[in-house]
Amino acid sequence: MKTVHGEKAFPNEATLKRIREKLSDPSYRGGNLALPKNATEVDRAKYQLCQLIARYQRERGLLQKDIARRIGVDESRISDILRGKIESFTLDRLIGYAEKLHPGLRLQVIAA
Repeated sequence: MKTVHGEKAFPNEATLKRIREKLSDPSYRGGNLALPKNATEVDRAKYQLCQLIARYQRERGLLQKDIARRIGVDESRISDILRGKIESFTLDRLIGYAEKLHPGLRLQVIAA
């Protein structure tokens, strides 16, 4: 990425278009996974817990290995969590991981 006066410049329109096309490709396997529109409530809860763990990492500027050490799992599992690969985890396992980062974590269930 080019810099302007020592600061990173925003990508040009051609670069943004190329990135959008790549991310829109149904066969693309990189990046974070989105939750499907027809996701179950269990999947939604698992996804929210993954997002909570990812936010913890971002806000503290931690590396995957730091999170892995705090939770007690290997880095590949943290990579799956940070990318939102919820099918690899049970809800209770993700709750346990989140509790290690957020002691006193409380979950709330709301009837719609």
